[in-house]
Amino acid sequence: MIQYISINHQNASLTDREEFLQKLETLSVGPSVLLQTCNRIELYYGDGKVPDDVARHLFRVVCGLESAIMGEKAVQGQVKDAYMTARQSGQKLPSGIHKLFECALEIGKQVRVDTQISYGAVSHSLAAIEIIKKEHIDVKTAKIAIIGVNKLNEDIIKFLKNKGAENVMLINRTVANAEDIAEKYSIECHGFDQLPDVLGNSDVVISATSSPDHVICKEDITTRHKMLCIDLAFPRDIDPNVGSVDGITLYNLHDVEELVKANLSIREDEVEKAEKMIEEEIEKLKEILDRRDSRSKPVRVIARSSKLSRLQVTEVFNRFPDVPHTVIYSESYGDKNLKISLLNGEAPDDMFTRELDTALLNGDADIAIHSAKDLPEKLHPDLEVIALYEAFDKTDSLVSFNNLKLSELKPGSKIGTSSPLRRKELLALRPDIQIVDIRGCIEDRVARVRRGDIDAAIVATCALKRLGMENEIAEILPFATHPMQGRLAITAKKGRADLKAIFQKDSLV
Repeated sequence: MIQYISINHQNASLTDREEFLQKLETLSVGPSVLLQTCNRIELYYGDGKVPDDVARHLFRVVCGLESAIMGEKAVQGQVKDAYMTARQSGQKLPSGIHKLFECALEIGKQVRVDTQISYGAVSHSLAAIEIIKKEHIDVKTAKIAIIGVNKLNEDIIKFLKNKGAENVMLINRTVANAEDIAEKYSIECHGFDQLPDVLGNSDVVISATSSPDHVICKEDITTRHKMLCIDLAFPRDIDPNVGSVDGITLYNLHDVEELVKANLSIREDEVEKAEKMIEEEIEKLKEILDRRDSRSKPVRVIARSSKLSRLQVTEVFNRFPDVPHTVIYSESYGDKNLKISLLNGEAPDDMFTRELDTALLNGDADIAIHSAKDLPEKLHPDLEVIALYEAFDKTDSLVSFNNLKLSELKPGSKIGTSSPLRRKELLALRPDIQIVDIRGCIEDRVARVRRGDIDAAIVATCALKRLGMENEIAEILPFATHPMQGRLAITAKKGRADLKAIFQKDSLV
């Protein structure tokens, strides 16, 4: 049974949370996911059934319903990071934990799309940004002055820069105290002696200092253009009479807090809707797990026998860790007949899929996993592509003797490739080199380069990365590549809706 331990801001003090974190090192619970934020430490562990209360708790956490600030967005990323860290740690997580976290991340995203649980700004810094937007001011081009050095103002500067603001300056009584922040965010900083000029040229002024007196008085305003002033200080930095000057729009701390309060109220009103969606997701999770438990026969997989193909099978099933499967590895017609050239256009269309297709058609396998670019232009009429996964790298790489770049190879150098497209791209850049028709697995092609049989070879970057051979890359080439390069495809006999239901998650088809 999947279980969880939760020590959080609602049930434990900061000291208690720190002590629990230290005790975690002594716990032995097997494969687990550790979620750690500033307000909570949670451990998800165990195997088998996922109780409703466990799913409900995690779903509420990821949706922000258990956060100190209702609906806060950061927790979605924190849950994702915790899950990915556990996946990449080398421990074999039970399939129930995989599915629990996958559903949690999905409901967290969906609740934020379909409800207003994360509506508006609920901090002073974000509220200031919201006010600028509300006043129809373009932060990218506006001249924005921030007065005072403190955490609040630094947060505002960070948010502004993230939104593309180009004209932000920091004003402080002591310039030296502002220089570190100014350098960090690549903005100007000035002392209070420059304040009159700043007020005369700014579109937005945000002030939050600890001054006991007004920093900006009515008589300091000499500008005739419109200016938005946001006073986040207590006591006030900006004389309330400034708001009566023509062209000046003034917001004070009370206005900002009212905006935050209104946004929080909207979020609170969305809780019931979010909770209903969570209950629906719990039922969906139960159905998924029930289907998994009822599936007794493993999926029978066939793939080519090269090391790269075996790694691609592993890559596919890393997406579906709870799908039982067996694998048959087979040499294709192209693997057995290395003398067939792909450069002259005479190679059979199903050169790399023939044996795999036959196994599917004869019922000896349920699915075949391919490099998508190996698929024939026209599949057998009884077969179809049921899943196609996006490439993580579509480029070509040069593998060369002594790691020379393409421009550094001597005229007449021998470069190996079996691809007509690569030959075309290569000759467009280096018409003075020789193309050598080269076949065989990636490791053999690289070995021929290292032995000096040829000067270089063109290889798909993703293949080198999958094989852990990135160190063989001399350079990434500016080539047009096959539209299917790097993608993985699954084929099956037509009419296998059960297989589509399993493998079409994140698929391009």
